[in-house]
Amino acid sequence: MTDITEVEAEIHMATLYLTEQYSVVKIEGEALRVQFPAERATKQAGKVVRVPLAKVEQVMVLGDITLTTPALHALLERRIAVHFLSARGRSYGALTADWGKNSGLRLAQYALFGDTARRFIVARDCVAGKLLNMRTTLLRYARNRDDNAHLHAAAHTIRGCLRALARLPAPAAADPTDRMHGLGPLLGLEGSASAAYYGVFATLLKGEWGFNGRVKRPPTDPINALLSFGYTVLTNQIVSLIHAVGLDPGLGVLHQPGFGKPALALDLIETFRPIIVDSVVITMVNTGQITPHDLTEELGAYRLNDDARRAFLEKLETRLTERVQHPIFGYQTTYRRCIELQARLFAKYAMGEIAQFVPFTVR
Repeated sequence: MTDITEVEAEIHMATLYLTEQYSVVKIEGEALRVQFPAERATKQAGKVVRVPLAKVEQVMVLGDITLTTPALHALLERRIAVHFLSARGRSYGALTADWGKNSGLRLAQYALFGDTARRFIVARDCVAGKLLNMRTTLLRYARNRDDNAHLHAAAHTIRGCLRALARLPAPAAADPTDRMHGLGPLLGLEGSASAAYYGVFATLLKGEWGFNGRVKRPPTDPINALLSFGYTVLTNQIVSLIHAVGLDPGLGVLHQPGFGKPALALDLIETFRPIIVDSVVITMVNTGQITPHDLTEELGAYRLNDDARRAFLEKLETRLTERVQHPIFGYQTTYRRCIELQARLFAKYAMGEIAQFVPFTVR
C-alpha cells in the first residue's frame, strides 16, 4: 500500500480526476479517501490516496467508480460539483449543490435570450473571440516554420471572416419563420473559418495521424478523439464555473437550448478551445507524450488507453492552472480563473451593468 503522506504531497489540483476503474471514494475527516481495487493488474492496484477537500474545486468521475453517499454529501456541502463521464469522456451529467440565491440574475439571463438584438451581439462576440484565437494559434506556429504559406493562407481566410463578421448587423426583431433565429450568417462565417483552421491543423502535428478535418460523433481518427475528449472535459468544467456564478448553464446565446444541453457552457468554451485543448493536443503529439499506439479503434471510433488518458488529463490541468495576463484586467491569473471571469462578465452584461461582453483573446 502506498504511503498516504507521500501521495498527499503530490496533490496540487483544483480538479480531482478519478480514472482508475472500480475505485471506491469515501470521506475521511476533511479528506477524500480513494481506494484503488487490489484485484486489478495495474500499477495503481491496492493504492490508497488521501485528497484534502480544501484542494478540490470539482470532481471528474470517468467510468465505473463508486462515491459513497457520505462522500457526496461532503462535496455538496462545500459546493464542489461532481461530473460523471464515461471512461471515453462522454458526459452523463453533473451533481451540483443548490443554485445561488440570485434569481434576478437568471431572470436577466432569460431576458437576454429573448432580446434578439442583444443576444446576437453577444453571440457574435463569442464567435469573434474563437476566430481570433484560432488565427493567433496558426500564426504562432507559422513563425517557427519555413513552409508556412498554407498557415498564413488559412489565417488570411479567418481574418476575412472576422471582417465580414464585424459588418453583420444585429436583427431588429425575431423572425418566427427563421429556424436559425437570425444567427445563420454568423454561423456560416464561423463554419468557413473553422474549415480553414482544421484544414491545416494536421500540418501542425508531427507524424501521420490520418486527420482530414473535424469529425465529432464518432471521432474517426486519433486526433479527433483527443480533441473531442478535451472539449468534453473542458465543457464540464465550465458548467461548474457557470453554476458558481449563479447562471443557468442550459441557456446561452449562440448554441440553441436543448434537453440536457449546456448551451451557455458551449458558448463560453468557444474562445478557449484553440488556446487550451488544441494547444495541449499539439504539444503532447509533437513531444511524443501521446503516440498512435496510445489509442485503440473500436467500431470505427478511437479511444485513449488508461495511461494516456491520465497523462492527457494531467497536461490539460496543467494548462488550466497556467498563469497568463488577463487582456482586460491586466493582472496575472490562471486560465481557469479567466474562464470564470468570462462567466461573470456575461452575467454583468445580462444585468445591464456593462455595455459590452468582451471575449477572451490572446496575442
